[in-house]
Amino acid sequence: MLAALYRPMAWLYRKISYYIYSARIRMLLARGMVIGKNVTISSNTVIDATYPYLIRIGNNVSLAEHVRLLAHDAGAFKFTGGYTRLGAIDIKDNCFIGDRSTILPGVTIGPNALVAAGSVVNRDVPPNSCVAGMPARVYARFDDYIARNREQIEKGPVFSYAELADHVDSLSEEVKQKLREACQNGGSAYVKGYTGRNPYTWNVD
Repeated sequence: MLAALYRPMAWLYRKISYYIYSARIRMLLARGMVIGKNVTISSNTVIDATYPYLIRIGNNVSLAEHVRLLAHDAGAFKFTGGYTRLGAIDIKDNCFIGDRSTILPGVTIGPNALVAAGSVVNRDVPPNSCVAGMPARVYARFDDYIARNREQIEKGPVFSYAELADHVDSLSEEVKQKLREACQNGGSAYVKGYTGRNPYTWNVD
């Protein structure tokens, strides 16, 4: 009985969650946040709701899950008689902000930049760079990072998103084993990404 209810309940949960997410993003835009075209904002992204007009996101930007954009810093609030520091956040075109990264006030990122998962960005990220850490520091050039990935993609193996993600409950043991072997000892495999209409992408061309 419970198994039969799982799919419809999961569908309903996704619908309600997306409605809440959409309303939240539209509220931020109404309050002055600026976003460009083809901007992906994941469902658990936290964007400063009090000062969204200090936040600008350029074209072709992706914010992964649990990213935080904070345009205020209350660290000195109790020690300065109640003052909070404000600062703009400007994410330029063609940037990727990784899972659980935090962007602090007064930061400009990119263009053509990558922030690795779990980073805390407290200073500007130069164009064409990849940063990581707490606080985030440059570890590679963005174009070199992309070139290395293209080389690895050519070597393979490459799987389709439909083959893996859409059939996660019925994936064959043969495919699983192929993935395990590819990913052992520091190796990797690639998934040819989702090509449908991403509901979390705004202002699609």
